[in-house]
Amino acid sequence: MKKIMYVLAIVLISSTVGNAQSDDASNEQLVPSLNGHTFLTFSYLRSSFVTTNLQADMGFGSTSNLAIPGIIIGDHEILEFEGSILFVDLNVQYQQRFTDWLSLYMTFKMAGRLGTDMSTILADGVNTLTGGDIGWLIRIKETEKINLSGTISVYNITGNFINVADYLQEILDDAPYPSVIKKVPALSLAVGLRGAYAFNPTFGLQFQLEMAYGESLERGNTKVFFAGAIMGDIDFNPKSNVPIGLALGYTRSSAPVIVMNNSGAANIITGKIGYTGSDEFELGVQFSYYNVEIKSVESKPFINKILLSLKFYF
Repeated sequence: MKKIMYVLAIVLISSTVGNAQSDDASNEQLVPSLNGHTFLTFSYLRSSFVTTNLQADMGFGSTSNLAIPGIIIGDHEILEFEGSILFVDLNVQYQQRFTDWLSLYMTFKMAGRLGTDMSTILADGVNTLTGGDIGWLIRIKETEKINLSGTISVYNITGNFINVADYLQEILDDAPYPSVIKKVPALSLAVGLRGAYAFNPTFGLQFQLEMAYGESLERGNTKVFFAGAIMGDIDFNPKSNVPIGLALGYTRSSAPVIVMNNSGAANIITGKIGYTGSDEFELGVQFSYYNVEIKSVESKPFINKILLSLKFYF
């Protein structure tokens, strides 16, 4: 399926590039803006602007110390201990503009979740995701203050789960085919809406809504996934000549790339500080605080994550 998606992307690009319209970069800045305001970009909230750009996000985070219950054998509990869990992320997205209202984007994602010591690795395992998405960004409306776009995307990710505790539990439960390693592919189709509004050169607001239907990272389970995000930001450059932007946002998502092979949804509070003094690139540091369900822990733990984001416009 991945090979088919990549071939389709190449065909779409080659068939459309002949009709692409080039803009004179000297007539306007490459970084998009509305009403004199430059917007920051979040990893959980993609831009609504039809541009050509390359973005890379890399981050890591961890939970606080967790009390992890053990395995019940008769009246006894074994492998009970405390520890923390580490989260790592890598996202690379390229977006190609073909006309002033249409662009194609492709994203490669890697995410990992593993214990920080041998005890938490035994309890929660080593969980990784690889894959990405491909889709179209279609501009619906743009005025001096507002930009609104729609998206159509196909997600294709694969989860690799190595879990000794689950393997032992399967043996105790007389499961027919117990396995330490599970590889689960998940394919889904999504439609979304992205928007940006500039109140003035200093203050701006962005939002994103997306609905997806397809396979989850639980074998044989098909679901509807939802993601919604809103972010407000302040750019100090237009009024104070200080090329710094600050942003604060909220995201709620049940997407597999965030909740992995667990059900439920994550509530994410995100802040960002970024450099807004360039016409060609965006650089920033993002901080996230959210909760997510982990099978080895009874309550939802909170995760603190820091992420470095770099985005170039062409």
